[in-house]
Amino acid sequence: MMSSAADLAYEFIKSAVMSGEFRAGDRVKEELVAEQIGISRTPIRTAMQRLAAQGFIEILHNQGARVANWSSEDSREITELRAVLEAFGAGIAAKRINAENLDELRELSQQMEDASAKPTVANFERITELNSRFHMAIIAASGNARLADVIGNLAHPLLVQRKFSTFDSNRLARSMSDHRELIQAFERGDSDWASAIMRAHILASAEQVA
Repeated sequence: MMSSAADLAYEFIKSAVMSGEFRAGDRVKEELVAEQIGISRTPIRTAMQRLAAQGFIEILHNQGARVANWSSEDSREITELRAVLEAFGAGIAAKRINAENLDELRELSQQMEDASAKPTVANFERITELNSRFHMAIIAASGNARLADVIGNLAHPLLVQRKFSTFDSNRLARSMSDHRELIQAFERGDSDWASAIMRAHILASAEQVA
């Protein structure tokens, strides 16, 4: 029971952070979370420890927890890690990807293209969601479940969400072009090409860190 309650608290807090309901620097109060989802505070503490380990929140001595406020250095380090890990995953995926995986990537890419045509706040949020799904679909296609866990623990959707709103039209167009080129590399089964594109694609996002 403890595990399921802790999982519930984990998903609730993580979702609130990802959606922006809990913003950077906001206090995450155990009693309020407990009241909202109807569980005791003990599993919430367990969930917070897990979220802190993944970089979503910070636990301060005698001050409780707050949503992490990532610095430019934090963002740079995570971007560099993602570049290595996701390039590796893309290389594996190029050899293992199937027709169903490719169809999913094409559909996600097209939806991002459509959303990017009208750069509104709502569409930036839509692109964030689709982009996260696109990247994780590639890792899923690699067939390496442990790699998916490691990348998920980097909290990269939060990092991406912070940056899409800072992209100008040229940078956004480049990102969409990278996605199309990745799909071409997968269609050809070219591991080296897929890895190189993915690495460059992710490192380019470091240019947006302020």
